[in-house]
Amino acid sequence: MQQYYNFTASSTEISYDPYWYERPNITLNASIGIFLLVLGFLILSFKEAIYISAILISLLFINIYYFSKIKNRTRFVFNKTDDMFYKTTPFGKKKMIKLSAISDISTKSKLKSFYYILYSKNNDVIKKIRLTANIKNKNQNNPEVRFLEMEIIPKLESFLDLDKKTLLFFNSENCAPI
Repeated sequence: MQQYYNFTASSTEISYDPYWYERPNITLNASIGIFLLVLGFLILSFKEAIYISAILISLLFINIYYFSKIKNRTRFVFNKTDDMFYKTTPFGKKKMIKLSAISDISTKSKLKSFYYILYSKNNDVIKKIRLTANIKNKNQNNPEVRFLEMEIIPKLESFLDLDKKTLLFFNSENCAPI
């Protein structure tokens, strides 16, 4: 089986790359940049259009560099020996939160996508940390998404000893009075 998310698990540590498959949309960025550049030459003077095109090209390269060198190389590490959740990037390792403060893992839905969130509670402040990139609803049958839902999230929940609470809903019309 192919190893998605570069997922590794042991008794003391779980780690994975949450954004390993995200790629910048270079054609969309280039198309928008060219459209704005042509519009700039039509509306503005030549000198102003050159300055704006230099800024647009710089922003395009920064976007591509960020996705390819920083975001796609982000790794989440859950370490029991240190009782810490780390986020590692090419710039270093950042402490995110203590594992003992983590309260739940759930999903957050948008219009056509969803993502997983880690909830933690420190001093009556609830902190939300995104564990995955946006997953499109139409991609739920992809092997990458299935691996995330069937392997990574359940192992992470058991690693963190999170109890899934069962909520019972009932109709008060069918209940007998006490």
